[in-house]
Amino acid sequence: MFSNNVLASNQIVLGNEILDPKDAFKMTVTKIEDSLFLNWKIEKTYYLYQNSIKVINKDQSIAFDLIGDPIVHKDEFLGETVIFRNNLALKISDQTERNLKNYEVIFQGCAEKRFCYTPIKVKLSAL
Repeated sequence: MFSNNVLASNQIVLGNEILDPKDAFKMTVTKIEDSLFLNWKIEKTYYLYQNSIKVINKDQSIAFDLIGDPIVHKDEFLGETVIFRNNLALKISDQTERNLKNYEVIFQGCAEKRFCYTPIKVKLSAL
């Protein structure tokens, strides 16, 4: 389940609705052989920060590969950073843990020039 402290799920900023994070960053999980893939469909005018993405299993950080088109972005608060738009896949190789309830992914993104979400934590078993 998505959890963060967005001010309100129907928040209006500059006359535009800000999407709930589960709608702005739609995530699916696919298991192929011994690899686990997380796939984000990122809504138009939204993006994810590369350096905010983390995967945790039983309080341990898990190594992963990102598959997408990184974009260097000049952020007024963070300076030059790498973001992803449209689609992003995360691959966990040699995934031996069969129980998704122990996995969490943490990420952070923004609505272009309007709003940045606090870090979002998702339990993979909720997807």
